[in-house]
Amino acid sequence: MLEVLLSILFIAVLKNWMLVMNSMVVYFLIILFKFYDSGEYNLKLIMYLLSIWLVVMMMMSVDLSSKSLDLLMIFIILLFSLLLAFYSESMIGFYLGFEMSVFPVLLIIYGWGYQPDRLEAGFYMILYTVIFSLPFLVGIFYCYYMKTMNFFVYFMFMMAFFAKLPMFGFHFWLPRAHVEAPVFGSMILAGVMLKLGGYGIIKVCLSSGDMFYVYSNVIIMISILGGVYLSGNCFVQSDMKMLVAYSSVVHMSIVLSGLLTMTEMGINGSIYLMVGHGLCSSGLFCILGFTYNRTSTRSIYLNKGILILMPTCSLWWFLFCSSNLSFPPCLNMPGEILLFISILSWEKMTYVFMGLFGLISSMYSIYLFSFTQQGQNSIYFSFNNFTLSESLLMSLHWIPLNILILDLSMMNF
Repeated sequence: MLEVLLSILFIAVLKNWMLVMNSMVVYFLIILFKFYDSGEYNLKLIMYLLSIWLVVMMMMSVDLSSKSLDLLMIFIILLFSLLLAFYSESMIGFYLGFEMSVFPVLLIIYGWGYQPDRLEAGFYMILYTVIFSLPFLVGIFYCYYMKTMNFFVYFMFMMAFFAKLPMFGFHFWLPRAHVEAPVFGSMILAGVMLKLGGYGIIKVCLSSGDMFYVYSNVIIMISILGGVYLSGNCFVQSDMKMLVAYSSVVHMSIVLSGLLTMTEMGINGSIYLMVGHGLCSSGLFCILGFTYNRTSTRSIYLNKGILILMPTCSLWWFLFCSSNLSFPPCLNMPGEILLFISILSWEKMTYVFMGLFGLISSMYSIYLFSFTQQGQNSIYFSFNNFTLSESLLMSLHWIPLNILILDLSMMNF
């Protein structure tokens, strides 16, 4: 891994964005075909490939005016930190990558954000992710020297993962960060950064699964109820980016609940939904950014009648909003089915809340599409239609999201 990243770093010094992207794609294909032929799949490899793929998508979404050597180096440092977190076997190596990945995103928000409020958003992100990660570091050393696990160690580990996913109650930093981040910042934040929390829970559960099962009952219920509440909260958002950001928290709440049931269906369903959400949410932020570049507003009340003005844009909105509500053949569908079954098998009395969760979380995606694409637009008259490069970028999000369901065995844990 290190020699490939060093070669990409050397190419980046030449300030050739296309050459760097091509190098990452070649690296992605080499890893994919190598493990596809051998049949050796694991969660580490899946997250490894997802990180490379979405960083390439980020680079494709950058405007020509924003391309600079500084931003290119930030992308490579971000990729290195993500691969370190997913590749490392030791917990301390995972912690280093876990923490390092926050600072490139902070630099992206501060350097390429839209409004002065980005300073407060960056402060919130550091406050939640770094401070809640300090008990995680203490817990690693405690387990290494004391060789014991108890409730306080469980609490120290889970605080970091709850803030990173994020769980309901620890999620306040995420909508702020999404609103102030540029398009490529929101893409990696929703696509991979949130998955570090789910990956960390699975990694820690391998060594202390029984303890997680005993102490997680209250967490599962809070997460389910929080997901229902935030699903309803999506309907009162006037900013489309805020709505998509809250929908990410809703999806991660069901992932957390399914993971903590400690069942095979729950773990496999969480992996499916994390990968599917990574591609779907990144695509939603991408199409939202392209719409914002034309209308200069993210208000759900001002963006109306896009179906008449930009039919190609409206097609992509339909495809990704339908994927966001887990419409087949999207990868989100088997993930949500397995997660619902695992939670209901854990406690049958949750069927009322799970029914509300499934209903409301589907309705806000329909609401987002119908409210923005239909209706009379009295403000705007014409836009430039989608370019070929923008349609290519959207296709590279949508095609993997809908063909991975053909080979789910490659993502079984």
